Amino acid sequence: MTNNDSAPKAHPPSAEKPKIMIIEDDRFITQVYSTKLKEVGFDLAMVADGRDAIPAIINEKPDLVILDLMLPGKSGFDILRERMNSEELKKIPVIVITALAQSKEREMALSLGAQDYIIKSDHSIQEIMQKILKHCERCGIVAKNIG
Repeated sequence: MTNNDSAPKAHPPSAEKPKIMIIEDDRFITQVYSTKLKEVGFDLAMVADGRDAIPAIINEKPDLVILDLMLPGKSGFDILRERMNSEELKKIPVIVITALAQSKEREMALSLGAQDYIIKSDHSIQEIMQKILKHCERCGIVAKNIG
């Protein structure tokens, strides 16, 4: 659970609500994250299939991406690799939240530009939400109802 100090800076704040994209195939987890993030004032976009992730990021232009690594269609690692090939997409911070607990997977995700690697089973939903909000704050992504 180490942060990558070279976190890209997100889009400057606008009059619109900041948008977080959740790329996760587990509907329950997506529902929990989306409910909590909406409560604090974020707009959300959700993607359940890895093949749809990059086109959705390009179209939606989120301020932050929450990415699972185990997805149907295309892995989160492949999404991170594709993101690294685009100057525009590299600017969007990505937090990996996954069940994969091996250090080699963590190292690979961080080397592919993820700002953080959070193992689902190591943290409560509340702790994960606190980490997401800290990343938002550090990147200048502030929702209306936060602090």
